[in-house]
Parts: sequence; C-alpha cells; structure tokens
Amino acid sequence: MSHEVEERRVKMLIEQYVRVRQTRHDVVSVRQAEATVLTVMKDCPVSRRELGDMIAASAVAHGLGVVFDAQPYPSHLSLSH
Repeated sequence: MSHEVEERRVKMLIEQYVRVRQTRHDVVSVRQAEATVLTVMKDCPVSRRELGDMIAASAVAHGLGVVFDAQPYPSHLSLSH
C-alpha cells in the first residue's frame, strides 16, 4: 500500500480507539493507544512522535484528557525490531 493510504489507516485506527475509550473513560493513555495501534499495524508508517501527536490530537478533539506516558523510541516504528 502507498504511504498515504497507510497513514490514513493509522488515523482511522486512532479514531476508533479514541471513540471506544470515550464511552468509558475521560483520558487517553498515549502508551496504551500506541500499543493498540501497533498491535494491529505492525509496520507503522509514522514516527513514534507523530503517532503520539496524532493520538493526543484525536483525544483532545473528542474532549478527552491525554496522559503523555509513552517511552522514547526510535523514530520509525515496528514491533518486529
């Protein structure tokens, strides 16, 4: 798939995660959201920082707080490394 399609898929996964969290919680953990996204999308096309920023932006857009608890990681993500 093209990089653009993969990025769109990441955004959709984040939106889905945040909407599910919104039904029972009032905060989103960046660490937990990253782990969930990376479980589904093994080779993430965005950097860890970009992923965290996307998660935080989505959470705020849905009126949720953000817990910035992610650990520092290499700039390109893959669970296989």
